[in-house]
Amino acid sequence: ATQDIEIGGQLVRAGEKVVLFYGAANHDPRVFEHPERFDITRAKNPHVAFGSGGPHVCLGAHLARLEIQEMLRGILGRLRPLQQTGPAVWDQSNYIIGPEAVPVRQS
Repeated sequence: ATQDIEIGGQLVRAGEKVVLFYGAANHDPRVFEHPERFDITRAKNPHVAFGSGGPHVCLGAHLARLEIQEMLRGILGRLRPLQQTGPAVWDQSNYIIGPEAVPVRQS
C-alpha cells in the first residue's frame, strides 16, 4: 500500500503488502446468499470474470462468452437432462477458484 487505507473494515498501513485473490471475486457473501455453492442458475450475478468492463476488460471476452454459450448449447442439445450425483470438487489456488469436477448422470 502506498498510503494508509481501510478496505472492508481492515486497516492497511502504508508499506504493507496486499494480495489480490481473483477467486474470491464471485464469492462475496454480501452479494450472494450461498457464495460457496456452485449454482449455474444464479440470478442477477454481477460477475467479474473476464474483467467485467472498464479499461482493463479482456478484448476476447465477448468471443469467449459466445464460444462457451454455443458449446453448452451443442452439448446439452444432444443429452437428456443432467442430474448432479455428488458434490462438486473444487480446484483451489491463489489465482482462480472453480469446480474441477461435477459428477452428473443423465436422467
